[in-house]
Parts: sequence; C-alpha cells; structure tokens
Amino acid sequence: MSTNKTNVTNQVGNMDQIRELMFGPQVRMFEDEISKVNTTLHEMNNNITEKINQLDAKLTAQHKDTTAVLEQKLKSLNNSMQENNIDFKDQLLKAEKKSNQSLDDLQELFETQLNILTNEHTQAKVAIHNDLDALKSSISTLLNEEIENMQKAKVSKDDLSAMLLDLAMQVNGTSLEGNIEGMLQEQKENN
Repeated sequence: MSTNKTNVTNQVGNMDQIRELMFGPQVRMFEDEISKVNTTLHEMNNNITEKINQLDAKLTAQHKDTTAVLEQKLKSLNNSMQENNIDFKDQLLKAEKKSNQSLDDLQELFETQLNILTNEHTQAKVAIHNDLDALKSSISTLLNEEIENMQKAKVSKDDLSAMLLDLAMQVNGTSLEGNIEGMLQEQKENN
C-alpha cells in the first residue's frame, strides 16, 4: 500500500517536472508580461487620479461661478414673478367681479324665464282641464242620448251581439276577418 503512495507521489513529481520543461518559459514570459501590465495600469491609475483631481478642482470653481450667476438670475426672476403675481391678482379680481355680475344677470334672466314658463304651463294645464271637462260632458251627453235611443228602439239579439262583438274586436285592436282566418288556420293545424 505504501509503495502505491510512493509511486503516485513520484508520478506527480515527474508531472511537475514535465510541466516545467514544457510550459516553464511560457509561464515566466506571461508572468513578466502581467507584471509589466500591472505596472502600466498602476501608472495609468495614478495619471487618471491626478487628472480627476484637476478636473474636480476646475469643475468646483466653475460650479461656484455658475451657482453665483444662477442665484442672481433667480433673485431677479423671483422679483419679476412677484410683480407679475400682483398684476395677475388684480386682473383676477376684475375678472371675478365681471363674471359675478354676468352670473347675477343670467340668474335674473333665468328666474324671469322660469316664471314665464311656469305661468304658461299653469294656463295650459287649466285649458287642458277645461277641454277635458267639456269633452267628458259632451261624451256623457252623447252616451245618454244613445242610451235613450237604444231604450226607445228595440234592438234584436243578433244586432246587439254583432255590435258587442264588433266593439270587443275594436277594443282588442283586431278585426273580425283576421280572427276568423286565425281560427280557420288553427283548425287546419289541429286536424
């Protein structure tokens, strides 16, 4: 068992030597290149940091100048807005007074028109009531006359049944011919 471990250890050692022979110069060359790249990156990082610091100082100075100019413009704009605000409030008050007056005028006109329409409606209602009463009276008179005429005149049973049948058809909104045709049609379908 220990010989197997020794063999494996020897083989691993041999493998390391073979790797060193095959890839050793290339690995060292890569390590040198990586070292050079790291040095270059470090120099570039230092240069970039220095340039960023210079830009930061320059931008800070520009920012201060721009802030001062903007604050001055903001003060000027604020003063102008206050003046415009006062003018706007004055114009708004004038417009509000005008609109309130117009609304009052419109309300008065509306109330006048409403009163006129209410009066016309009341008069029309009274006229329709009077017309309906007159119509009821004339219908009542006609019916009474017809009843008296019917009481005076003898009506045969056939005439009376025909008249009642005709009246029932008119109330239903149908005609005698239509009902007869419908009944014949039903009898044909049932047979």
